[in-house]
Amino acid sequence: MTGDIVPRTRGWQAAVVASDPPVITVTGEIELGNVDEVPRLGLSEPQGPDASVLTLDVEIVTGGASELAMHWAPIEFRHLLPEPTPSRVRVMWMGIEVALLDITV
Repeated sequence: MTGDIVPRTRGWQAAVVASDPPVITVTGEIELGNVDEVPRLGLSEPQGPDASVLTLDVEIVTGGASELAMHWAPIEFRHLLPEPTPSRVRVMWMGIEVALLDITV
């Protein structure tokens, strides 16, 4: 669901990086309307009742000179792989789901 209230997003991917310890990465793009806006992904608090789904929240922070300009901005999240290992990632914007991703291992 995207539109006037929920920003448009694209290109979402979720993967486990084989490192020690293993890390989950989530990447995508979000359409923003001002050059001073920077997207961030963070863990939802609280997480949902299903431990197989890792829930993340999109937030937008601002700083710097403001200039109206529609543009696509990259967004990335890296986090130690939680236990139990989730199989999906849910990306939320103000309580609305914008993406549900299978995690690539």
